[in-house]
Formats: sequence, C-alpha cells, structure tokens
Amino acid sequence: MIVDFNLLVAETAKAFQVESEDILGPRRTALASVARHVVMALWADHHPYQDASNRCNRGCHSTAMWARQRVLNMAEIDHSFALIVAGISKRCQYGQDELPEETPSEEEKVQFFSVSA
Repeated sequence: MIVDFNLLVAETAKAFQVESEDILGPRRTALASVARHVVMALWADHHPYQDASNRCNRGCHSTAMWARQRVLNMAEIDHSFALIVAGISKRCQYGQDELPEETPSEEEKVQFFSVSA
C-alpha cells in the first residue's frame, strides 16, 4: 500500500524526467500528463478516486478513474512502461531503505496494481 503521496510524486517525476510541479500543476504536455496519470492510478489503487483527483489538483473523481484505466491499457500494450510503473510502485511501497525479503519474479513485477471489474 502506498501511503506517502509526496514520495509517489517524487519517484514518478524522477522516472519520467519531469518536475513534481508539472505533475501537480496545470501543464498538459504528453509526458507530464502520463506522469500525472500514473500518480493518480497508483494512488487510487488504495485510496478513493476523489482523493487522487484532489491531490493532483483535478476536480472530478472521474479523472482518476480514467487515468487508472489509461495506465492499465498502456501497461498491457507496452511492457517497458509496465516495468517503469511497477518500479515506481515498489519504491513507494517499501521506501528507499527497506526492501522486501523475497525478490519478486518477473511476472510479479509487472502486476503493479489490481484490476477490478
């Protein structure tokens, strides 16, 4: 479970080589938008959609719902994107210093958040 929103934003900004302000601000470049969607998707996996939207300075919960679906679709198509998002999720769940005891398999690495019907 991801509990530190600031760490999530920082790790996502580093992974996508954008500024944290671009993720949380009004910027609409393709890279900033994808990074913002990743933040909303990972946060919304364990928190309410409205909270994810509010934290990214967006008004409606449907924005986070759409972002989560977009990230899932992109991860299905692009394996390298899925690995990037999985890495962000892993670093935010365990922090910088604390790692899980078991190393996950390649298959587990790609499953970064659950799909609900």
